[in-house]
Amino acid sequence: MKGQIVGADPRRVTLYGIVFLIACMAPLVVPSGYFLHLLVLFLIFGTLALSLSIIVGFLGELTLGQAGFFAVGAYASALLSVDQNWPFWFSLPVAGLISGLTGILVGIPSFRLQGPYFAIVTLGFSQIIGLVITNSTSITRGPMGISRIPAPTLDLPMLPTIRFSTELSYYYLALALLLVTVYVVRRLLASRTGHAIVAIRENAALAQSVGIDLYRYKITAFFISTFIAGIAGAMYAHYVRVITPHLADVYYTSSALIMVVVGGAATISGALIGAFIFTIVPEILRFVEDARLLVFGVILILSIHYMPKGIGPALAQLPSWPSRRGRPSSDEGGK
Repeated sequence: MKGQIVGADPRRVTLYGIVFLIACMAPLVVPSGYFLHLLVLFLIFGTLALSLSIIVGFLGELTLGQAGFFAVGAYASALLSVDQNWPFWFSLPVAGLISGLTGILVGIPSFRLQGPYFAIVTLGFSQIIGLVITNSTSITRGPMGISRIPAPTLDLPMLPTIRFSTELSYYYLALALLLVTVYVVRRLLASRTGHAIVAIRENAALAQSVGIDLYRYKITAFFISTFIAGIAGAMYAHYVRVITPHLADVYYTSSALIMVVVGGAATISGALIGAFIFTIVPEILRFVEDARLLVFGVILILSIHYMPKGIGPALAQLPSWPSRRGRPSSDEGGK
């Protein structure tokens, strides 16, 4: 299976180049600052959706606690920046690490369970995180949340300090994070670890029979997933600059889950397509006013009914779509 994911298809490279150029030029053509704000949210939630797709799409386990790890990352980075005066570039990876280690603590007992029990345990964890944040008033400020979270700054030699305090500057910062996340996930799927994770999804008993340690690889996937979720939470905290315990609400988990399922659970591009649809389309539909949520719900139902594997895989089936015919797609983890 080696070499199947990292090979270069000219049409695919061209497509990626076009998407990259569009992403770089998007802030210059959006009609208002509000739509630029939505694009920043799309990039952050796209990162969160990618973290969830590792577990739901590539590992094949249903987790309902991703919002908890998102909140852990947000609060960890905010507290380090506000109380300890850590710079963003240090608090960001540490927040991801704290979230990832929390994921290991949750995953160690949770992966002893199977099916809906695992999902229930992760959901319970997310609710516990919300309660801890709400009641730890001496640390987290409780329901009041944390405000005045500093904007990231970048000091370069012989250049003025760059302060990421506007939607435009933060857009490119969030875009850089998303691109790094996409690269990391692609490299993960191209690795032996990624192949083992996908093998567990396809047939756990067969994977175990050939020597794959199910428990160890599940914990590894969960750590990477929760690490990325924590990074996304930290980015969100420094962007909105005010966070509350509501970050741990099931709303954020359900939102990311809808993004992954609608876009395509086992694809990288699908998670991003789902994040874009769920973030941008509801605002585009504002012209229908009270019927906005109804129209959006109909779109979701139709997409799930007619494209059960997601929008990303459906697009990949189009005759002109640049894909490797007869070879596994990189988005599908070598499936």
